[in-house]
Amino acid sequence: MTDVAPSNEDDGVDETRMHRDRLARTRRMLREHQLPAALLFDPLNIRYALTPGPFMVFNMHSTFRWALVPAESEPVLWEYPHAMHITASEWDGDLRPAHGWTFLGSGSNSAEDAAAFASEIVAELAKRDLLTERIGTDRLESAGHLALSEAGVRIVDAQPALERARAVKTRDELTAIRANVAACDQAIGDMLRILRPGVTENELWGTIVGNALATGSEWCETRLLSSGPRTNPWMQSATARAVRDGELVAFDTDLVGEHGYLTDVSRTYLCGDHRASDEQRRLYQTAYEFLQTCIPEFRPGVSFEDLGHRLGPLFPPEFQPQRYPYIAHGTGLVDEYPVVNFTRHHEGELEAGMVLSVESYVGSVGGHEGVKLEEQLVVGHDGPELLSTAPFDQRLLA
Repeated sequence: MTDVAPSNEDDGVDETRMHRDRLARTRRMLREHQLPAALLFDPLNIRYALTPGPFMVFNMHSTFRWALVPAESEPVLWEYPHAMHITASEWDGDLRPAHGWTFLGSGSNSAEDAAAFASEIVAELAKRDLLTERIGTDRLESAGHLALSEAGVRIVDAQPALERARAVKTRDELTAIRANVAACDQAIGDMLRILRPGVTENELWGTIVGNALATGSEWCETRLLSSGPRTNPWMQSATARAVRDGELVAFDTDLVGEHGYLTDVSRTYLCGDHRASDEQRRLYQTAYEFLQTCIPEFRPGVSFEDLGHRLGPLFPPEFQPQRYPYIAHGTGLVDEYPVVNFTRHHEGELEAGMVLSVESYVGSVGGHEGVKLEEQLVVGHDGPELLSTAPFDQRLLA
């Protein structure tokens, strides 16, 4: 099987090579996890291992396509029947119509349709001498899971293998990520040009997302933008609230750009011409200093446990109760493995080619405002490569 999607001369991403390299990494990790095959339903995993599909966001909550990816033979992709022409123009592998079984389409026939789906999978596994083997799955609704189990398929978790495959980026993935971050930085610049007293959070967020979509972004994972007292605690989505002079505006991009790769950076800016208060500068400088202390530590061979043990205690006790859940997390098609935790540390270590976002949220319990900063980086052989050039607010660092 060879992916026939043409190379994109404009951004330097060779799509044929990228798809080939990602399938090779998928197969390698299946072997390392002793899985002879994976039956994939998560559209992100299917995109990674094989090819993008139609209606990506819809597919995240409704199953209408799936793929069998053996470690030692060619994959099969079952596609939404009314969109097979789209996939056939991008991928020349074994493509078959998917006969759905979710309650949305099947209603009271769901169990019967799921049994037919399972029979088709069983036949394919038998043809490949895999019927008695452990078959990995990633995300599967109950009707499909029960049908496969009743048909005798031995199901185990494939997600660890897929997450580890996705964790180290190929050269074309890194090219795509760099281009997407540059486009996101431009969208942030467009937002800064309209940041003034009286503008609403929704207008600010719409400027970022609208401009990013206009340059090829695909969707946004969240809508995290807040102002003034809504910056504390974190995790609040944009509203119709008008920003006031002298208030902080904080946001997290979470933008999935061209080729499906995430840009995940955060910034906080002061609105208007008011001089920053001492408290605003204290919060901002604490968040900034934590990032600057953490970033140089992201080098190949450093364990996630060691990073967590050394960096976690550097975060000031005053802000620990409302800290961000992670010190850092992987970024790729979305937020993904690995993570560096404050506690309950994961096994494993940083590898060259991993892409991570390092997080810092600083806000006191009951405080008036908070500051969110985040940098996305590539783990390089010679140290971390920062990806975003979006400016920090020098008024808050003075």
